[in-house]
Amino acid sequence: MNRLNLLVSGVAVLLLVAAGAYSSLGYSGNDAIASHYMTKGEWSDTVCGGCHFDVYENVNNSYHVQVDMNRWSPLTNFDLETSGEEEWVKKFGMYHPGGGPLAKYGIGIDCMICHEQYGLYDFDARAEAIENGDFANANNAAMANSSATAKTDPLHLFVYNANVLTPYPLLIVFHDAVNGAPRESSCARCHISDVETRAVKWEDEEAYAESDVHAANGVECTECHHTEGFIITSDHQIGRGNTSDSPDLPDSHFDDTMRSCDDAECHAGISHGPFADSHMEFLACEACHIPKLPGGDLPGGNVLESFSWQNGEREDVYRDADFQPVLAWYNGNFGDVLPNVDTRNDTDVMVTPFNNITGTWWDAGTDPEVLANPNTSISTGDPIPVQYVKAADANGDGEVTVDEMQAYDANGDGQADYPNAVLRSVVLYYQVAHSIVSSDLGIADPYTCRDCHGNESVIDWASLGYVEDPGGESSAAKSISITYPRPKPVEVETEPAL
Repeated sequence: MNRLNLLVSGVAVLLLVAAGAYSSLGYSGNDAIASHYMTKGEWSDTVCGGCHFDVYENVNNSYHVQVDMNRWSPLTNFDLETSGEEEWVKKFGMYHPGGGPLAKYGIGIDCMICHEQYGLYDFDARAEAIENGDFANANNAAMANSSATAKTDPLHLFVYNANVLTPYPLLIVFHDAVNGAPRESSCARCHISDVETRAVKWEDEEAYAESDVHAANGVECTECHHTEGFIITSDHQIGRGNTSDSPDLPDSHFDDTMRSCDDAECHAGISHGPFADSHMEFLACEACHIPKLPGGDLPGGNVLESFSWQNGEREDVYRDADFQPVLAWYNGNFGDVLPNVDTRNDTDVMVTPFNNITGTWWDAGTDPEVLANPNTSISTGDPIPVQYVKAADANGDGEVTVDEMQAYDANGDGQADYPNAVLRSVVLYYQVAHSIVSSDLGIADPYTCRDCHGNESVIDWASLGYVEDPGGESSAAKSISITYPRPKPVEVETEPAL
């Protein structure tokens, strides 16, 4: 038997084995295997959809895809009307999985941006293509070199050989594992932009494991940001919390999939003693278990203390050391407003930790509430586009003043465009839920009674609406002991599921 016959026979055996695996999972046998003959070497919704029926529609309706381009954020200060959708895609499209509003620019949903699990996905190549306006080739750029180091995945047997033309039609190059939920490293590619607000070290898995007890114990993102389904049929509405800076989305985008600390799968039944347990009705677990947030040089960026758009470019001030988060009342409700919190007397509020960032930007002053209280109003108001702010610098000294902004006349008609312009400087509340510490791991110890009550208290009770410490010195003398309802889980190292 010659080499070609041996090769063909070996491939046939592998296909028979794979067909059995697919059959046991409810696949349609040879048809499913045939759908993985990726002779063009392209990843697309059509290719993946050969087996993963209806997944494209599922993903396309998810909140990750159906992003609102028009939603304004003080961090980005991007004005869609003056800058245009294409510029939005160039600036932010790298953090988007494709599809939805990006589809009309030729960027389809890229399954690999989340599901490629061997580190072969070139996120930077895709980002560069999008930034350069090469939208149609962006997704292919990310996987262009993956066939050179392809691995065997017995569940998928994907054919991917985009760079090599083979003389044998049945010569198969097995593709990388594309199974299971996204790994932490996959999520971090896009959520690295959260470093400046949430102070998370997830760009560097080792550094993150040193500052977060969940990361240290191998808990992946999707174990808390939970979703339903397995392999073929799945719900791509990734569980999310109702954070203070979230966009105002339909309830269907949440589906109650975000696990809480005391869920049955996590820490249900744990007791901290009767005194501490009595706090659980109004105290979020994170309030005590995020006593500090990392500052200084972090993997993937730095944490903001303040930023200013006063002169048309964002000027940042970073936190140069570890810092204490701010505790404030919050009930989980949010809307199309600036990141803000509640008060002690509001309904269903919990004491919750935040990273406070002071943001400065120009507003046209057309909203009476903003005009009357520019620094305390939570309305987004009517921000002035940055290109107009730059142009308002009449004397060219690089600093835009109130007089210059209020006198700015863009079209030369003799009428000021922003006669009521006001420079806002607002304290913005960005909720934090990572960098969770335990009694033996993290950048600080969890808060104890003495940390919150008595003479050594680190809590600003006045900011929480109290005249004085509500517990007093007697509370500081209390102690906290932890009782587990079952043995703590054994720490294990995990690999991509097969």
